[in-house]
Order: sequence, then structure tokens, then C-alpha cells
Amino acid sequence: MLSNKMCAILNLMENDSKLKPLTNRRPIATLPFASRYRLIDFQLTSLYGAEIGSAAIFIEGSGHSLYDHIRSGSAWGLDSTIGGGVFTHSQLELKGKDNFEKSQASYFEDQRSYVKKSKADYVVIMGSQMLCNIDLQAVLRYHKERGAAVTAIYKNVPTNDSLFEKDVCYYEFADKGSADIQSIKEVDQEATSSHERLPIQMRYEIVCVDKFLEYLDSAEKNDAPHDMGFISEYALEAGDKISGYEYTGYLKDIDSTQSYFEANMEMLDDVNYNALFYRNQQVITKAKNGAPTYYAETANVKNVLVATDCIIEGEVENAVLFRKVEIKKTASVKNAVIMQGAKIAEDTELNYVILDKNVKIEPGVKLIGTPEKPIVVKKNEVIHQSEGALNQ
Repeated sequence: MLSNKMCAILNLMENDSKLKPLTNRRPIATLPFASRYRLIDFQLTSLYGAEIGSAAIFIEGSGHSLYDHIRSGSAWGLDSTIGGGVFTHSQLELKGKDNFEKSQASYFEDQRSYVKKSKADYVVIMGSQMLCNIDLQAVLRYHKERGAAVTAIYKNVPTNDSLFEKDVCYYEFADKGSADIQSIKEVDQEATSSHERLPIQMRYEIVCVDKFLEYLDSAEKNDAPHDMGFISEYALEAGDKISGYEYTGYLKDIDSTQSYFEANMEMLDDVNYNALFYRNQQVITKAKNGAPTYYAETANVKNVLVATDCIIEGEVENAVLFRKVEIKKTASVKNAVIMQGAKIAEDTELNYVILDKNVKIEPGVKLIGTPEKPIVVKKNEVIHQSEGALNQ
């Protein structure tokens, strides 16, 4: 039986500017991943594992792909008739000060109303940008044991990791060996040069409901932006206890086409795949039945994740293929993420590319990207040989 001890707020209003055109019509949360999943499946799976039957989802812009994927939420146990459900709130990016202030007021009121009606004791707050698989039951147990107002999840990351090339924050603890967080700092050159590892903020937090409502009131009074990152900050200002919970599994910050491409490619390594998909609980997604993929005698396939309903006649190496992809004979596809319904014709060469849904590559086309800058072809595009070879 699902428990209402925890409710969830999924803040999906994340900066997707470096992921365009992949996010032109979808939020980061519904980016396809690893042949058959969406990024939001990992957050919803964590809710299912913790028996959380209620979630409020805050989005910006079009939510069509999100609604289409989640539907009633039944795959993740979010369709309970007893206090459960998926509650979506569209916080549109409106022009003009008056409209923004109205949207901002609605944002805080929607959260306040949802949490009060949930009758939960704790709120878990998360986004979809950090790709990970977290056992929220374990975090809640830790939160209770520590007697904290807020428990923030972090990961100790080597300072030579590419994550530190981004705008990330890390936690400072009260004392060596302590789990109590005393400050949140932005990563700078001094920090990375003086530490081998830093506890990176993952923006996954569990907070007691009464404290959450206090912080929400403070945030609203201070005109805080539409961003759930204020929870730890307001707890620090209030002098409340914040404990850190260390996550040791696979982690990737999906904030650019490069990091999205890298995350998919890393799933071709069994160690990374098992660390993400089977560390805590098996990841749940919306079921789609299909015929087995067909491999022709001319197919040459190495190190590939393949979904159902594909037809492969050509060469494919180091690639992630989604449903209903067709690759004709004499086509060469390497180091690629090929989304649903893409069709790749004869005598083509693709290397370091991301093809969005229903892309068509005509005969003779060459698309050659780089590991640092894969070529991205947006949804429904048709690429002809007459356009010439594209190189990054």
C-alpha cells in the first residue's frame, strides 16, 4: 500500500538553452535516454520505490511530451484514488512585470496548496537535470535519524571531473567528518585546486513539511525566482539543521547536448549501465510493445543499445538506437544517438551525431561531428546530399 508520509515536488523549469534544438518542444525531463527511457523515469522510479503516491510537477512552456509520457502515472503507482495523483502546474514564461508577478505568486501558492492537501509529513524536492537513481526510503530514514529540518543529497566528485566546468555548487560541512552542512559555495579555481574531491549539490532535498511552509513564506516575501534551490539556503538563514546524505552511484548533469550525448554513450559500458539502472531499483518506464529488431545478413553491429521494431541492414558501432529506426545497407553509423522513427538511407556516413525523432537521412549524406560537439539534427528534418557533407 502506498504511503502518504512523503509527497513530491518535481521542479522541471530547468535551463535548457544548451540543449536546443532537442528541447524546442520538450523539457529536459522528457529527453529520450538509453533506447527506451525518458530522463524523468528516474525520478518517478525513486518515488515508486519510496511508496510516494502523490507528485506535483511544475513545468514551463509546452508540456505535451510530459503529459503524453506520464498519462495517469499508473506505471509508477501515482494513480491511487486515496490521496494520490499527478498534479501538473504550468508556469509559463510570461512577458511583462505584471504577468511575471502573477505567475510568481501562483507558483508559491500552488506549492503551498499542494503540500497542505497532501497531508504528508515530508516533502521531497527534485529536478530532472541530474541523472541518477536514488533510494528515497534510505534518505528518509537518514533524515529522521539525524533530526534535521532539511536533508540535502550530494555526491563527492573528483575535482578533475568535467562537472566542474559548469556552474555548480558544493557544500561545506561544519567539521571534518560531520554530516551537518554549514554553507553552500560556488565552485571556483581555488576550491578545485585545493581539494581532490568536492561534495556537489545535486538539488535533491527532503524537508519537513512545517519547515517547508516556513521557507516558502520567506521565499515569497523575498521575491525568490521560480527555483527550488532556495530550500537549503533559507534553512541556513534560519539557522536550522541541514544534514548531507552522500550518494555514491552514477551521476551526470544533463545541461548541454554534449553531456546528453556523453550520458547515452556511457550507457554502452556495462559498469555505468548497471550502476544507474540496477543500483537501487529497476527503472520503470511506460510500457510499449513491439516486434523484435531485425538484423539483415548485411548488418554489422558492435556495442549498441537497440530498442524494438528496428531494421538494421548496415554498419552500426557505439550507438544508442530507439524504436522503429531503419538503417539501410551500405550505411555507416558510429558514435550516435538515433531517436525513434529515424530513417538512414544507403551510402551514408554518420559519426558523432544526434538525430531527433523522425529524421530522414537521404542517400550519400555525410554528417561528421566530434566528441565535444556532436551534430544535432532536429525533429522531422530531412537531410539531402545536395546540402553537402556537414562537419563540426
